[in-house]
Parts: sequence; C-alpha cells; structure tokens
Amino acid sequence: MNGNSNDRQLIDQLDQTNTEAWEGLRAIAEKRTGADRQVNWKGGKQLSNRVYHIGYPCYSEQISEVIRLLSEVGAVTPLYVWMEHGLPDRAVSGKELTIGDAIRTATYMVRGERFSEGTIAAAVEKGLLDRVLHALVEWYDNE
Repeated sequence: MNGNSNDRQLIDQLDQTNTEAWEGLRAIAEKRTGADRQVNWKGGKQLSNRVYHIGYPCYSEQISEVIRLLSEVGAVTPLYVWMEHGLPDRAVSGKELTIGDAIRTATYMVRGERFSEGTIAAAVEKGLLDRVLHALVEWYDNE
C-alpha cells in the first residue's frame, strides 16, 4: 500500500455503526452559521527583546466538535499518507468532493493541524470543512 488508498479502502474503514457521531455531524452541517465559522487567533506578538509568542488559532466549540466527530466516524485515517499526497485535486479546485476525497481532505486537515497551526482555519475560511461535512453526511444518508 502506497499511502494513497483507493476509495473502497477508505470507505471500508468508516464506522457506520456510530450513529450518534454521524447524527452529530449532520446536526452541525445543517445549522452552521457565519459565527460558527469564526476562528480567533491569539498570541503572535513580541513579548520582550528577542522573545516572540507565536500566534495560534482558537477554534469555536462547534469546529472542535466537528474535528472530534470526524475522527470518531473514521474520516481521519492512517490509510491516507497526507504528507506525501497533500490535498486531493477536487479539494483544491473547489469541485464537489467524492466520499474518498472527503476522507482524504479530513485527514489532511486534522493531521496537518498538528504540524502547522491554522490548517483547519484555512479550510474553514475556504469552505472546505463545509464541503467535507456535506460529502460525508450525503454518503451516510445514502448508505
């Protein structure tokens, strides 16, 4: 396996039995507002001579919940080696995401945040997190 798993492999590891998590994703996807998409940054200033406090994003409770739920349903997976493959073309181009690309994108966002704070903030700003939610919930509804 090269870390760029095919859609079937990614779909097979989703946890369809975790209805509470899937319903949580649906509820959030249906009621998101502009305020829910706000990301506040803290820090990012010079504290003293040669001492800097690096800025970091503070995510809303809702965004934090989405990140938790994405992991619970299996949309964040070690099957996709995001550092080698990056964001899927559909995620970059703004096209509707397939379920496989939604999983790849979720993995990229959540794992990427550990190495580069603000990865999730950029996805929220560009509407990418909303597209991931839409693709996952639509897939779940049709399964």
